[in-house]
Amino acid sequence: MVTKLLKFTGLFLLLTTLTGCPGGDDDCFDYGATARVDNLITLLPLQSVYNQGDVITLKIIIPTLNNYFGQELNLFEKTNDLNARLVTTSRYLFTDNQVTYLKGSMEAYNGGWSNIIYNNVTGEYELEIQVKLNRIGNYSFFTDDSIEFQGSSKCNRYRLDTNIAGWNTDGKIEFSVQ
Repeated sequence: MVTKLLKFTGLFLLLTTLTGCPGGDDDCFDYGATARVDNLITLLPLQSVYNQGDVITLKIIIPTLNNYFGQELNLFEKTNDLNARLVTTSRYLFTDNQVTYLKGSMEAYNGGWSNIIYNNVTGEYELEIQVKLNRIGNYSFFTDDSIEFQGSSKCNRYRLDTNIAGWNTDGKIEFSVQ
């Protein structure tokens, strides 16, 4: 009985080792790089009071060729990513308001995950969202967002941590709609 158990345990360990170690491009470790670059997101116009029906624009422009990771890097050449992903903490801004994507698209999570499209003419990643402020009241939300570039490969992933320009000392964007 002990011999059968040892053989089974050995076979099990061998199979888990063989299936747990993929080779080639898939054998990599998480992100190629992560960097913090403040103020990559703008909210225009940013003011303390709006009227119901006012339209504001959330915008991101990221040059493909940049020094965000400490050395010059072309994100598109590294990742071949046509749609970087914005994971945003500001989806509260979208609740009960009219949201229109002018550049990019919503991917998931009720406005919390958007696609930032690559523009091969300008060499930039672009996202532009218009928000018609229908909901009256006070708005207060943290702005600690991330942008992920990964393309179709599991390797060569990059992440930028950022915020909306104009955040207050608490890391929030705050305003009211009358």
